[in-house]
Amino acid sequence: MPNLAGIDIGTNTVRLLIADVKDRYTFNELRSERRITRLGEGIIDGKRLIPSAINRTISVVKEFASIMQGYSIDAVAVIATSAVREAENGAEFVKAVKAETGFDIEVISGDEEARRTFLGVLSGLNPLTLILSPEGRGNKKIPSPQWGEGRVRGELLIMDIGGGSTEFILSKNGRILESISTGLGVVKLTEGFIKSDPVSNNEIEKLNKIIKNELKSLKNKLSNFNNSTFVGTAGTVTTLAAIDQNLTLYNPLRINNYVLKKKAVDRIFDDLKPKTMKERLNIPALEKGREDLIIAGTAMVQLAMEAFGFNEMVVCDFGLREGIVIDLYNKMYGL
Repeated sequence: MPNLAGIDIGTNTVRLLIADVKDRYTFNELRSERRITRLGEGIIDGKRLIPSAINRTISVVKEFASIMQGYSIDAVAVIATSAVREAENGAEFVKAVKAETGFDIEVISGDEEARRTFLGVLSGLNPLTLILSPEGRGNKKIPSPQWGEGRVRGELLIMDIGGGSTEFILSKNGRILESISTGLGVVKLTEGFIKSDPVSNNEIEKLNKIIKNELKSLKNKLSNFNNSTFVGTAGTVTTLAAIDQNLTLYNPLRINNYVLKKKAVDRIFDDLKPKTMKERLNIPALEKGREDLIIAGTAMVQLAMEAFGFNEMVVCDFGLREGIVIDLYNKMYGL
C-alpha cells in the first residue's frame, strides 16, 4: 500500500494530504494541513496573481514540502485550480513553485476539478447519512443511495464551492452524468460585490441577483436532478456545519456526513449579515481568513438549496484534496 501525497493549490486555500492508500476508495490519513493564502486576491481586477499572494502561497507550499520530508512518500501530485488557470501570469507562478520546491504543478480545468472532487467525495460519504428525511428532498419520494458496485448506488447532486469557481456534479450509481463549472467563487463574489463592513442590504441584493441568474442558467443546462440527494463540500459548507453545531474546534468527525438543514442556513445568514468582520471572528467555528468570504458563501448555499428545491444537504469534509490522492493511486495502478 503506497504512501501518497496531494497538494491542492486553490484560489483561497492550500491543502495537503498525506495518506496510506488501501484501494481506490479508502485510505488512512497520515497528515493533513490547510492554510489560507488567498492566492486569487485581486485577480478579478488585474487578471494577474499579485506578488504578495504568490509569496504567501509559495511559502506554504515550501512548508508542506518540508512536512513531507518526514514521511516515506511514494508519489506526489500538486494541483492548481481556478486562480492559476485564469491568471495571465499563471505560468510564471508554476515556474516559480518549480524553482522553489521542485514540484511540477498540474493546472487543471473546471471539468477535471469536478472529476477529482467527485472521487474525493465518494470516499467520504456514508450511505446511512444519505437517507435524508422526505422534507429534505422537497417532499419528493427518492430512493435512498447506498453502497454497491461503483461505490454509491443512487443519484447525487454535488456542489463544490471554491474561491474562484463552483462546480456542480450530477451522478448516478457512482458515475458522473454531468459536471458544470461556474464562475461563482466566493473570493470573486466577495471582491466583486461586497465593499461595506458590515455588508449592506444593497450589496446583498446585487450579490443574490448574480447568483440567482447563474443558478437559473445552470438548472437549464442540467438534466433531471429531482431524484438526487444534495451534497455539499469545501470550506464554506463545512464552516456552516461547524457553526450550526457551535463547535469551538474544527472536528472532521463531526463535520463529515453532517446533515445541514436549510432553516439552519437561513438562521446563520441572518446572524452573520449585521455583524462586522471583526465580530464574525468571535464565532469560534469561523476560521480566520473566512470572515469576509462567509457572506458570499452562505448566500451561495442558501440560494442553491432554494433553486434546486432541497431543504437539507449532506456535508462532506472530503473533496478535491482527497480526490487528488485517489486519482494518483488509480493512475499508478492503471485503474
